[in-house]
Amino acid sequence: MTSRLMAILCVCGSAIILSGCKTNNPQQQVVDSPVAQTQTKVTSDKNSQPSPKPRPKSDPMYPPAEQVIAWHANKCGGFKLTPDNKDFVGEKELKNFFQFMCLNTSSDPNTVMSKLLKLDQAYYWPDDIKQYLWLQKQQVTLQINAKKEQQALNNKMQQTLSSLATIEQQLLLREETKEQ
Repeated sequence: MTSRLMAILCVCGSAIILSGCKTNNPQQQVVDSPVAQTQTKVTSDKNSQPSPKPRPKSDPMYPPAEQVIAWHANKCGGFKLTPDNKDFVGEKELKNFFQFMCLNTSSDPNTVMSKLLKLDQAYYWPDDIKQYLWLQKQQVTLQINAKKEQQALNNKMQQTLSSLATIEQQLLLREETKEQ
């Protein structure tokens, strides 16, 4: 009796194991089942019609640092770019900024700095581009400080010239009074 029970359990167990292998293989199940054939027809019909679901987003493609530096050099003159058909995230904004920067850094560094800060926060730039933008901030900060120092020097020079003119007038008045 126990041997019969053991034989039945072995047969049932092997049947379960073999049937489990069939259900775990989805390619065989799709081919064998008539429902799957109808599903295949439905999916091919779906492919012919536009899908209302949006496409999954691909990772944004940021330019390499070499490309950013080349755009900067190109906008400031003296560097030729090789044509590139790739579209990068922020390419237009970077090129416009570099052109503005090259023209206005010495005349209006404060505006350049505000545009640079906006550009820096506009995208999640990769580290190498963030470092390059940081270097540009340092350069513009130096320009701003130099402009402030120049203005302070000009103001001091104006005061000195004004003092000299006053002294000169007083000396001329003394000479005129001595002559009379």
